[in-house]
Amino acid sequence: MAKEMNMQYEKTLYAGDVQILKREPNEAIPLTLDFSAVTEKDANGKKIVKAGTPVNKSGVADNTATAIGILRFDVTEDRPQGVALKKAYLNTKVAEAHSGVTYDAEVKTALPMIVFE
Repeated sequence: MAKEMNMQYEKTLYAGDVQILKREPNEAIPLTLDFSAVTEKDANGKKIVKAGTPVNKSGVADNTATAIGILRFDVTEDRPQGVALKKAYLNTKVAEAHSGVTYDAEVKTALPMIVFE
C-alpha cells in the first residue's frame, strides 16, 4: 500500500533573466547575500538584489572600492545564494539599467578583471 505524500512547493514566474554579459568567457564565485538593508522588492513582494549590482565580500551591495564582484543574476531573499562575477566582459549599459547602479570609478578600479564595455 502506497503512502500519500504532501509535497508543497511555490511556483515563481520570471519574465526572463537579463543578459548582462557582452560575451563569454566569464568566471564567478558563489556568494550569500545579506538582505538586512535591502528595501527593493520584486513583483511577488520579496526583497531583491538585481543582476549587475556590485557586491562586497559580506554579500552587501557596494558601489565602492571594496566591491569584490558584480552580481550575475537577480537574487531574492528567500534564496539568498548568488554568484559574483570576478572576470567578465560586461554589457555596462544593460547592467547599469537593470540594477539601477551607475558604476563608480572606484568599482571599475577594484575589479580589474571585469571589462566594462
